[in-house]
Amino acid sequence: MTRLMLWTFFSALILIIGGVFAQMMIKDSGVMMLTWNGWMVETTFWTGLGLILTVIITGIVLLALLRKLAPAKLLSRLRNRRDQKVAKKETAQAIDSWLHGADDRALESLQRVIKAGGSDRLPAAVSLAIGLQQSDWLERYGEFVQADSELKNFADAMQAYRLIQTGHQADLIDLMQKNFNLRQIPWLREPYWQALLESGQAADLIRQVNEAANIQPELRQTWLTRAVHAALQQASGQAGKASALLKPLSRQQKNQPDIIAAEIDWLCSVGEHAQAFKRLRVLLQRPDQIDHASLLMSIQIDNAQKLNFLESLEPSQPGPIYCRTLGVLNQRQQLWGNAQNWLEQGWKQGDLPSGIALAELFDARQMTAQANRMYRDIAHIRLSNLQDTSRG
Repeated sequence: MTRLMLWTFFSALILIIGGVFAQMMIKDSGVMMLTWNGWMVETTFWTGLGLILTVIITGIVLLALLRKLAPAKLLSRLRNRRDQKVAKKETAQAIDSWLHGADDRALESLQRVIKAGGSDRLPAAVSLAIGLQQSDWLERYGEFVQADSELKNFADAMQAYRLIQTGHQADLIDLMQKNFNLRQIPWLREPYWQALLESGQAADLIRQVNEAANIQPELRQTWLTRAVHAALQQASGQAGKASALLKPLSRQQKNQPDIIAAEIDWLCSVGEHAQAFKRLRVLLQRPDQIDHASLLMSIQIDNAQKLNFLESLEPSQPGPIYCRTLGVLNQRQQLWGNAQNWLEQGWKQGDLPSGIALAELFDARQMTAQANRMYRDIAHIRLSNLQDTSRG
């Protein structure tokens, strides 16, 4: 009630003052003259007073606006906004570089993030990475992706790494096959390939390895060899399967010695021994491939044919595998002297299978003393190897 009375009083006072001024303006408008530097402005008193008040009020308003929107503050806000954009972009660049093994570029981007005043992205990403073992990780993964969808590839990489740590190979394979970008991350690629190999998907692994980008040729060849060996073993006894499995490979890859060796094993499994011998002949005639001579033992063709071919390739310094293979072939042909000579050469080079074959040769020829001596020596070597393994 008191407040209403005050408002009523002030309203009445303003009306009275306004009325007095109105009467004064009607009765005598007055004259106001302003001069400056040879210029003169003449107007009525009340008009001049209104102009003066208008200028004063405008000045006060402009001053308040300048204080509120000072150029320094405005520039500071613009600079902060620019720095935040830079920090956000460089954080994403740092994470992507780290994922792909470019640590130097990642560090450079992180330095730019620091210079820009930091980024909210980085703590969130670090929190997701170090909390992989937490029970609520999947919930935080969902919140992270929803809040920052641009970093979904990083979140998926952390999820793949979590699956690797927990041994969930089927889930890992499913995740990697759905996300092409994950398959380009070096430290995820090989565990994924290993999962494919162990889950019996060697045929798919051949394609994945051959299509992988930014991989060293030696590493690609190593994985291709493993994949081809596994795929052909899985296809053992299945006629016509090899051509489909080896189709993704180039001619150069197909002619790699280890891949030819795997193909020869498969040819033997489907009974194509003549073709296997043909492939092996080409392989053994290549430089430094004589150790693949052991593949002759699984090829079912005339032993004399194999023996004659292998003797024609005798190197200047026969290695243990060559000596062992030639010794066993001579033994099968009942060429005892030649067999003993080659097996002894292999045994002298420390080849344990040559020693076992030699002991069996002595046994078959009723050379009991020599056979017993060989068996004792072999047993001693095996015991020493076991002891060395246990110490290791």
